[in-house]
Amino acid sequence: MTVIVRAEVLQQVIDQMLTVVDEAIFRIGYDGLAVAAVDPANVGMVELEVEPGAFESVGDGMFPIGLNLQRLDDYIDGASGADPVTLSYQPETRSISIEHTNVEVEMAGIDPDAIRDEPDIPDLDHSVDFTVNAGVFRDSVENAELVSDHVEFEAAVDDKELVVSGNGDTDKIETVLGPDELPEANFDSDATSMYSLAYLVGGSKKGTKYKGLLKPLSADTDLQVEFSEEHPIQMHYEFADGFGHVTVLLAPRIQKR
Repeated sequence: MTVIVRAEVLQQVIDQMLTVVDEAIFRIGYDGLAVAAVDPANVGMVELEVEPGAFESVGDGMFPIGLNLQRLDDYIDGASGADPVTLSYQPETRSISIEHTNVEVEMAGIDPDAIRDEPDIPDLDHSVDFTVNAGVFRDSVENAELVSDHVEFEAAVDDKELVVSGNGDTDKIETVLGPDELPEANFDSDATSMYSLAYLVGGSKKGTKYKGLLKPLSADTDLQVEFSEEHPIQMHYEFADGFGHVTVLLAPRIQKR
């Protein structure tokens, strides 16, 4: 049971999963790769799939294995870009062999039963959805971080604008994204919802264990965003030439009335 995948594809998987957890169950083989996890506080969730077309070889088998993400990240650190990384499952030792460049590693796996079950991403019917350049969206969220530890998204149907704001004790900052920044936008109703900056961009002011759900995205990624009034925000994007699919979900911070 062996697969071969480009280093840049595997790196994107690791980087995105590290935004919510330290370890996860990888299901790898003839169907490609699938992994999903929710953070310990049940606030941030990631579901990720990579189709077989992103692999150099997928073999005939399929195996689930629990892996420590930081160790895996360290072990492929010497590979980059299109460098092939070979992953071979050793069922008798419940381990995985990793080969790339001139490196060979035998990495112990984690019993999948010892890892928290993969979450099911809920099927939500949102009133607001739009497509935005990931770099533009991340910049607007990071602007809010200048004054606050949370960000508010306010969608206005009449103006077809999204106002991204941070409200501090004394200061307020707003970034307005209009039709030029949101080329594909559907606003069925006005909606306002608030989310934690620590989960979105890492909360650099106060520090956080994980680095932020938006951090792994390259600036030129097309990001599809969906949210409703005080509902979880869902974000979707593709990588690996369209063979990789990611869904990210973040629970809202409910405002006191």
